[in-house]
Amino acid sequence: MSEMHVLLARENGFCFGVKKAVELTEAAAEGGSAVHNLGQVVHNPTISRRLADRGVTVIRDVGEAKDGIVVVRAHGVPPAVRREIEERGLQCVDATCSLVLRAQRFTTQLADEGYTVVILGTPDHPEVVGLRGFAGRDHVVVETEEQWNALPKMKKAGVVAQSTQPPWAFTALVAHVATIAQEMKVFNTVCPVTVKRQVAASDLAEQVRTIVVVGGRNSANTRELANLARMRGRNAHHIESADELHAEWFAGEDTVGLIGGTSTPMDTLLEVKRRIEALGAQPPLGGSTERAAATA
Repeated sequence: MSEMHVLLARENGFCFGVKKAVELTEAAAEGGSAVHNLGQVVHNPTISRRLADRGVTVIRDVGEAKDGIVVVRAHGVPPAVRREIEERGLQCVDATCSLVLRAQRFTTQLADEGYTVVILGTPDHPEVVGLRGFAGRDHVVVETEEQWNALPKMKKAGVVAQSTQPPWAFTALVAHVATIAQEMKVFNTVCPVTVKRQVAASDLAEQVRTIVVVGGRNSANTRELANLARMRGRNAHHIESADELHAEWFAGEDTVGLIGGTSTPMDTLLEVKRRIEALGAQPPLGGSTERAAATA
């Protein structure tokens, strides 16, 4: 029986924003005060469990924290939420990703200069919720081509994006807004680390037929990696842990691709790699490797 080969994408592990957010939360937990994450600090169940084991609680609203520290997650929050933390006398640890802070500054600038702010993103995603707080009253969120094609003509339009949006979608939106706005200003706020991860997923899709994508199901950048693989005609399986793997996914395959989202730790990814290799070493149901190859 041939050995199953797992091909890791060339970009994997935490991005710097996630690394910073986790480290700040862990450091806060060592101080003895009650520590509250305002929402999941990052969209990854393994990290969430690790922080919970250190006594960190997740809250949905600032009012749930009676005392101690509130950690603003990597996705950022609207200005009103920051003010509420201060007004309640709570200590704030800001773990907002530096690239999200940059997008917030650009959004504020557009609003101050009188532009209608067009945000490419998922309306209920925490990063987009935060950006809307900086965009003033005159803004709109669009996620699909159908939605941006329905935009009215505008005198002044400013365009920004949720950091995990695919670059091709941002380019397409900008091209469309150019046809309906008299004046346009664009800030490309798509995360370059996310872009590199998506390019790595595309490269991986050129080399294998089946790709396993590891990361939280509520992680936008991880879902986009799986979508990208499927757009390339590949079998893509989005999982959160090695326990979710199924041997039949790899029937007839000798090489499988593996990539993680930007909030997926390397130890989780390597655990999945070992499990895939173990499943590949098992004899197929019903007999020989020749039968498995014939049915692939």
